[in-house]
Amino acid sequence: MMYFIAAVAITLDQYTKYVVRNELTYGETVVVHPVLRNIFDLTYTTNTGAAFGILQNGSSVLTSIAIAVLGAIVYLNWTVPAEHLWLRAALGIQMGGVVGNLFDRLRFGMVTDFLHVHYWPIFNVADSCITVGTIIMIIIMFREMRGDSKSQNVESMV
Repeated sequence: MMYFIAAVAITLDQYTKYVVRNELTYGETVVVHPVLRNIFDLTYTTNTGAAFGILQNGSSVLTSIAIAVLGAIVYLNWTVPAEHLWLRAALGIQMGGVVGNLFDRLRFGMVTDFLHVHYWPIFNVADSCITVGTIIMIIIMFREMRGDSKSQNVESMV
């Protein structure tokens, strides 16, 4: 399941970046809808660093980190019990995001970004996948912690 989700995320990420690179000129902005003019648009840019512009020109470091993260995701997938579907889904979403940006770094030395929510750095589908996968994992962890504390309280009362 994790690999299927990752493949879907990679495909969506790479396809959208391909369209942006081939249909927009660098720096071009496309208003998606007049109502969203001051909220959201598509703006073609690139990034040689990580999120929020940190580690600019750090593609080799970020490539190494991405490979290490991929290894950790594959390892976690092997160790997670089969019934933890949401955790496997989160790992797949994250893997898709990491691989999508890794492909860009290896091919172009930079990542293509284009999703522009105003007052936020421009990002891409892969960045969104990494973020959504992480949020799902955090929710799972909080629910597990809350469930564990409840079961410990019940056991101490008996």
